[in-house]
Amino acid sequence: VSVRFVGGFARAGSVTPEEYMSAKPDPVSEFGAAIASHMNDDHMDSTIAMIAHAIPGLEVSEAVITSVDSLGMYVKCTRTPRASDQPQQFKIRLPFPRKIEDRKDVKNVIVEMTRAAVAAEPAAAAATED
Repeated sequence: VSVRFVGGFARAGSVTPEEYMSAKPDPVSEFGAAIASHMNDDHMDSTIAMIAHAIPGLEVSEAVITSVDSLGMYVKCTRTPRASDQPQQFKIRLPFPRKIEDRKDVKNVIVEMTRAAVAAEPAAAAATED
């Protein structure tokens, strides 16, 4: 006997009944939506910077966090490729550098990731000027 999970296209898995019964909810699940909403309303520029830092060369015009968990966040990105005038939308997974345990830790990690992204911007700009 096993428990099957189907999470969408090419996303499925199974666990034993014992694993299912011993599983605990993600500690961020109870406040992840509030964090995503706050970031989307007040700090989208930080999310865009974190994406640019994590994936050099990917320039997005919009980055909407759709969910946050203890390991990272899913972000719906919008970009317009240079060779087109049609915007593209896609989701990416932006991982945290370490597992999050509580609400304060989420804030600390997002601030760390944003500062690292901002600190890297001058170096990235200088590299494209050469």
